[in-house]
Amino acid sequence: MRCLRTLLVALMAGIAVPALAAPKPLTTEDIRTLLTGNTVHGTWAGREYFSYFEASGWTTYVEPGKPSTQGRWQAHGDKYCSKWGEFGSESCYALELDGDTLLWVTTEGARYPSTVLTGDQLPKQ
Repeated sequence: MRCLRTLLVALMAGIAVPALAAPKPLTTEDIRTLLTGNTVHGTWAGREYFSYFEASGWTTYVEPGKPSTQGRWQAHGDKYCSKWGEFGSESCYALELDGDTLLWVTTEGARYPSTVLTGDQLPKQ
């Protein structure tokens, strides 16, 4: 019982628990370096997707079993921005790294986890 009391006191004092690292916000250059020439795999609003990011600024988005879509992407102002379709509006997201997990952060604060895969790993249709 005495050991338990000592442990509780130490925990309450913050001595025994290391601080958990917060996700790291990515800068414009971090985003360019991480995405260029790579594929991201994740789930957004319940739908699995893959996106490949070309150095030329083109991106290809694929939901398995559906036709691919092409858009434009860029990084600026410490955000990832994309535009889909000739008359589409640009959408921008902050990106964070939490260990090996890439988080897409909406303006409302929702976070969508994904994984960065090396090279072009879009599913072949």
